[in-house]
Amino acid sequence: MAQENIFEQGCLIQLNVSIWGGRIKLPSARLNVDADPALIKAIKYLIDRDCLKPMEKERNAARSYVYGKTLPFPIPGVHFIPKDLIRPVDQTLPEFQARFNEKVSYFVNNFEIFIQSAQLRLNQLFDPSEYPTDIRSKFSFSWRFLVVDSPGRSGILTPEIYAREQEKFQRTIDEFNELAMVTLRTRFSEMIDHAVERLSGEKKVFRDTLIGNIRQFLDDFRQLNIRNDRALEEQVTRCKLILDGVDPSTLRSDDGFRREIAQKMTAVQGQLDAMMIQRPKRKIRILPEAQEAVA
Repeated sequence: MAQENIFEQGCLIQLNVSIWGGRIKLPSARLNVDADPALIKAIKYLIDRDCLKPMEKERNAARSYVYGKTLPFPIPGVHFIPKDLIRPVDQTLPEFQARFNEKVSYFVNNFEIFIQSAQLRLNQLFDPSEYPTDIRSKFSFSWRFLVVDSPGRSGILTPEIYAREQEKFQRTIDEFNELAMVTLRTRFSEMIDHAVERLSGEKKVFRDTLIGNIRQFLDDFRQLNIRNDRALEEQVTRCKLILDGVDPSTLRSDDGFRREIAQKMTAVQGQLDAMMIQRPKRKIRILPEAQEAVA
């Protein structure tokens, strides 16, 4: 794909979510141990960690949502989002933001109670000066879209700098092009692997998201397939036909139907395995699915 076409198909998105850490490094002088302080590190939690989990849960959900609608880009902290997904993402992120802020408000309103509880547990290690006076400022949820293009020929850059930056930009685009195709193949392959494992053999417990996550990927595939990966498109179309009309509750109640779907998905799995020539350089995460126990 020519570099000039990449940003005609989308732009970059950056999601920023800040959460107060609620912990500090304990000074070595406070450690009553017979050891070299340089080799000992201790963390003091200023409040019960469970108090921060509601905000962390909303942050992780927002990240997973954005992850599913984007492709990794070789610049830390940003992702490439196809233009057809910009509007739905921009309309959905405020919902995550509202839920996040709701959890933050509860935390802020009860912050003094959390501190009092921590004081009882920390005893002599409690220090009121370690707690922020404006706790609300420690939380934020924002996002922005970034339009990027190759370095322009302007008087700002010298010819040498322009040539260097143009080369760096091209390397970034080349890496993105390589990563985009492998990322989609990896995501789909890992989802299918997970589904086959849950549906095959001995009956296992699974959530509706086992099928729902795959369907969401199938729905977004056309927009995310900016490299026009025909081989993957063929397996996506095949999977759509397999899952057409499939209800998770039926998979749970009808063993024969479950085995039939598992067999068909295994065939897709085999084709995907043959396509996975290389794994991406960056770690690829599937959407969170709780570890299910055997029924």
